[in-house]
Amino acid sequence: MADLPSIIIKTRNLLSMRGYTVSELFEYENRYVLYPIREKDGSTYKQVVWIFKEPLVVGIAFVKDLYYEMQEKDAINGMLVGGLRFTPAAKKGARGRRVELIQGNYSSFDLFDHHLVPRHRIAEDDEINLLLNFYGITRSELPRIIRDDPAVKVLGARPGQVIRIERDSLVAGITYYYRLVIDGKR
Repeated sequence: MADLPSIIIKTRNLLSMRGYTVSELFEYENRYVLYPIREKDGSTYKQVVWIFKEPLVVGIAFVKDLYYEMQEKDAINGMLVGGLRFTPAAKKGARGRRVELIQGNYSSFDLFDHHLVPRHRIAEDDEINLLLNFYGITRSELPRIIRDDPAVKVLGARPGQVIRIERDSLVAGITYYYRLVIDGKR
């Protein structure tokens, strides 16, 4: 079996960190296609991932084509990997169609393996409701984190979701911090 390109290995690692399993890889003329699946609470979540063989400028047509394939495969999310850059129309269209855009030069290492980066994860709804009720606050009153933050990008969090950050403290043990993902500047 031939060695896989590094972009496929990095993408598979990213998907596995998000809880997806990938069993098949399809190769076409200009891209590779993955169909990762994640089991959660008795439900199956599907995703469609296109990985371009050569870096190219990605326009709205690619986003629409991926969206149509997502509908055919009954997938909730999509991912385009390997774009040299993404046009403004592609970025806008991707947001409305639940398509994540990842440039071809994304991180070549696991961000969360670094000793200075605390553990991050997307908080569950039950956990968020418990937190909000305990403090008597609303979701919008939580501290914010922008969706362009490297950890948020790796997790694939969308605006409106809450990130739970675990930090080790010599005094308190493990402490938890919650941040609301927003779309924009700090």
